[in-house]
Amino acid sequence: MKHSKIITAATLLAVMASSCSLFTTKPTVSVDKTTGEVVVSSPTQTVTAIDKVLYGEWTVANVNGTAVKGDERPYVVFDTTGVNPFQLKIYADNGCNILNGDIAVTPGGEMRKASEFLSTMKYCADAPYEIGINMAFDAVASFNVEKIGNDYIMYMKNASGTTLMVLRKCDITFINGAWTVTRLGNQEISEDSGMKLVIDIPELKVHGNTGCNILNGNIFVDPDKQNSLQFKDLATTRMMCPDIENEQRFLVALEQVETAVSGADGTTAQLKDAQGQVLIALKRLNLK
Repeated sequence: MKHSKIITAATLLAVMASSCSLFTTKPTVSVDKTTGEVVVSSPTQTVTAIDKVLYGEWTVANVNGTAVKGDERPYVVFDTTGVNPFQLKIYADNGCNILNGDIAVTPGGEMRKASEFLSTMKYCADAPYEIGINMAFDAVASFNVEKIGNDYIMYMKNASGTTLMVLRKCDITFINGAWTVTRLGNQEISEDSGMKLVIDIPELKVHGNTGCNILNGNIFVDPDKQNSLQFKDLATTRMMCPDIENEQRFLVALEQVETAVSGADGTTAQLKDAQGQVLIALKRLNLK
């Protein structure tokens, strides 16, 4: 291992020591409102950006200038378990094998491999992004992050500034939780109807009640679309109820949902179709 290719523990300790307030202040992530770029110009901002932005799962969108396509995309998870805020645990799927290792970042926007990566050894006949992703982790020297709508875009670059890999994190956590349906299309729905949804983004599952039957299904988030939210494989129990017509309208609407939009205060949300028409209006349930 060449020391010029990694950030040593001594360097990281020196960086941490340079900011006494590093762990005592947690300012808001600085985002340039014109460009959408997340600013990481100081150690404190870097730690906050890691905490608020980098942690979590990112979908690989582009490798060496080639757009990544398909339903099953390679991904990278920046883990939160590391004690050192400047050294991140990496768990990645390169389209064939699983990688584990460490990445280090500095306040100036540097990003470098901080350990040898372990990998499974599976052979895949069709894994067009595997080599490019592996090489990106080997050669990465810097990064920057842009915020576009509710999504974050990360650019991993080499020492010459060439982009090696583009990652995208879709942030629709605002829709996570329990909701009651207040409107179907133009029709108001009473909160006493029992028509409810529990949306579980981390598990990509949806549960609920149609006002008559119990509902379960899966969630798909399109990594290429802003605010994407789709309900798949919906199944219900089969009780007969007087308000069965509203149940059918509810199920048809769920199958047409393409995006989710948050209300101003986070207590309401709208589910829309591909044309942007509101199909379902939701109000958050405050469950204990």
